[in-house]
Amino acid sequence: MNDFFVYGTLRHKPLLDLVAGAPVEAIPARISGFAVYWAAGESFPMITAEEGGQAEGLLLRNLTGIQRDRLDYYELAFGYQRADVCVDPGTGHEMASCYIAARQLYSQGEPFDLDAWIGKWAPTSMRAAEEVMMSFGNEDPRDVGTRFGTIRMRASSYANAQADPSALTPSGLTAQNVISHRRMIPYANYFAVDEHDLSFQRHDGSPSEVVNRATFMAADAVIVLPYDPVRDRVLLVEQFRAGPYFRGDPHCWALEPVAGRIDPGETAIEAAERETREEARLEMSRLIPVNRGYPSPGCSSEYYHLFVGLADLPDDIVGVGGEETEAEDIRTHLFSYTELMEMVDNDRISTQPTCLLALWLSRARDGLRQTG
Repeated sequence: MNDFFVYGTLRHKPLLDLVAGAPVEAIPARISGFAVYWAAGESFPMITAEEGGQAEGLLLRNLTGIQRDRLDYYELAFGYQRADVCVDPGTGHEMASCYIAARQLYSQGEPFDLDAWIGKWAPTSMRAAEEVMMSFGNEDPRDVGTRFGTIRMRASSYANAQADPSALTPSGLTAQNVISHRRMIPYANYFAVDEHDLSFQRHDGSPSEVVNRATFMAADAVIVLPYDPVRDRVLLVEQFRAGPYFRGDPHCWALEPVAGRIDPGETAIEAAERETREEARLEMSRLIPVNRGYPSPGCSSEYYHLFVGLADLPDDIVGVGGEETEAEDIRTHLFSYTELMEMVDNDRISTQPTCLLALWLSRARDGLRQTG
């Protein structure tokens, strides 16, 4: 069957054309006996049989073989397979293929609103689909689907950077002054490596030669230093960190603030509140933004949102926390402000965001103790 009916996010023509690899001929259509709802708590829709229902969508005509293969690949990554449905494009009923989940994995939410999805999720979904389709022809789509959560986190970070970029430097040069000649993703799992052959404008206005650059790709993160202005103490967490271990450092348990990734659709504030609950069993009375930026812009896309969080830190707050589903084993420690600054001064803190937050606290401490 050559014609396809799409009812969900592929109704967004830019996403449809990206997945298909070229513009697709699409006309409005509907199928009776079905309705489309949000999957409860998710950012995508589900279709369900419903007496008297009408599922709005697009009928895709004259697809090429490669376009059909690309659509199959994208949908199979999410466990969807073709089924035959009777479609009404307004000129009479006809049969078409439709992608349906093999089994219902999600509970039904509110009726799906495509415009609401476009407003909140389209930029993230476009970037995620781009990474998924880069594996077309090279990897089983079901394997790609197993890591889609991390693909989506990276895509969300990309969308955040587009919507809220960092500060412009004095030269005024931007991404518009960079040309990517070729892009590859040679490795992708929880993290990914993004590799480009690119050229950029030099400060004298001339173009650079084409150079190869690779970057460690990770989702945006929050880092929170809990501070009790009444007791004048902070809370730090201790846990195993792969980075020092892989570097060969025998001291691979790090002392650092609460930290974690920002989930797609989540704000930095929401992530900071969630992470302090998960890692330290804390509720912040106030979160103070300190800084946001790149810890290592030469080789990593990681982008940190740093906060000092005002909290009540009694003696019995310490213990072991973390999420068991994420194999976290996190011990919390309390340090007086004086002890914290002695560790910074004596090079006993190996995580640089900890030092940055401690130095910020040294400037703001008096005011926080008066008002906190």
